[in-house]
Amino acid sequence: MNSPLINVILFSVFWAIQIFASKLGFRAGAQVVPFTIQTGFITIMLLTIYVLIFKRDQLKQLTKNVIFSLLIANAIHNGLGSFLSNAGISLTSAVNVGFLIQFTTVTTSVLAWLFLKEKMPLSKVITIITIMIGTFLLITKGQLITPHIGDILILLACLSWSTGNILVKKLLNKNKVDSDLVSFLRPIAGVPVFFGFILFKQFYPPSTQIMLQATNIWNFNFFPYVFFNGLFAVLLWIFLNRTLKIASASYMTMMSSLTPVLVAILAIVILKETLIPIQWVGVFLISISGIATQLLKIEKH
Repeated sequence: MNSPLINVILFSVFWAIQIFASKLGFRAGAQVVPFTIQTGFITIMLLTIYVLIFKRDQLKQLTKNVIFSLLIANAIHNGLGSFLSNAGISLTSAVNVGFLIQFTTVTTSVLAWLFLKEKMPLSKVITIITIMIGTFLLITKGQLITPHIGDILILLACLSWSTGNILVKKLLNKNKVDSDLVSFLRPIAGVPVFFGFILFKQFYPPSTQIMLQATNIWNFNFFPYVFFNGLFAVLLWIFLNRTLKIASASYMTMMSSLTPVLVAILAIVILKETLIPIQWVGVFLISISGIATQLLKIEKH
């Protein structure tokens, strides 16, 4: 489990399953606010049980300064990032969302270069560009996307996720912190931020207000989807932070570009969706970029 490759593959697999679980939930009729809040509490419950059983001693060793810093980083990542992405989703197309979210590959790599002094050789730049081209072909089928105001919010969400990851990576580099405790604090910091944004929904565009309408959060008709969404969110956070602990931030985000490929595979197998030839070209480009990321040893950058 000390292998960056194993950890990042598990992170990508669990992220793909989590995306798929939430997609099934929304297709079944789940609403954003109850689904998000219930998922948040499920993640808190599961992580609390896990930490109390397996990580109690490490939790006691955390200093107040480290806890505060981790809460800030997780509030930016899970609170601000989740709100901006949900707001963006309500104001743009699903195709735009699927492609623009992958800009975390760019934002994380650039921020890691600026603030963590990670290397940025030409080979790495070419690999990142290839990842983005492959993602564009897979998600958009090679068609130009129509810009929406929500696209800006999605890009700001990417910046929030990247900023949170960079802060976590910096803390993990400077302090002896169990990466699983970072995951434990993620929903604890994120859920209150999301509640805070809901309180100010009257100041947002009408379409976003509709999305954030706090309907009955005690409606458990979609609880199976909520539970599995929360379970796989916990698993992806654990392996995301374990990857950050032992590898570079840019390696983590570049290898996670495999996630849309895994989502596409799940859609083909379970939902009987199909890919057109140009999408398979995108899959190929993303796959060879993953191989290049390994060969270039970017995990050591």
